[in-house]
Amino acid sequence: MTTSSQRQQFSLYVQELRLSLRNNSGAYGFSVMITSVLAVLTSLHRTPGVAHIFLFLLGAVASFAAIQVAATRGFRRSLAEQEQTTVVALGGSLGIVSISVAVGAAALVGLVLPELVAWPLGSFVGSTLYLLLTALEMSAARRIEEARDLTGKRKG
Repeated sequence: MTTSSQRQQFSLYVQELRLSLRNNSGAYGFSVMITSVLAVLTSLHRTPGVAHIFLFLLGAVASFAAIQVAATRGFRRSLAEQEQTTVVALGGSLGIVSISVAVGAAALVGLVLPELVAWPLGSFVGSTLYLLLTALEMSAARRIEEARDLTGKRKG
């Protein structure tokens, strides 16, 4: 039998697990996407040299920088707005879409462009699409949660 203390410890563990998922959801999706983009470009071209890797990381970082400038209106607006935990969880679960589209687009870049251009542009396109589509996934998740809240209030 479980004691009250064991149930409390388990409840605390589940709470910390939720916190871990909330704080790591976007980073996890991005890590999966960018690693897959690297693998796709490597399979389409050759094993990257040091110069290719730096071109790749420059493309990925440039996409983040460009979107941060836009989202913060030139760093004049905070990124501190917090989304509900349920929205983050649901939005993160939809990540298969943003990851797949981003990797597919990077693969297309790798197929049609020469190697030297494909490394920075593939990571740029993949990162940019991932960020933009993740925002759409979070928007969809928010709408779903809002609909659930309205439905719950009507029933209650």
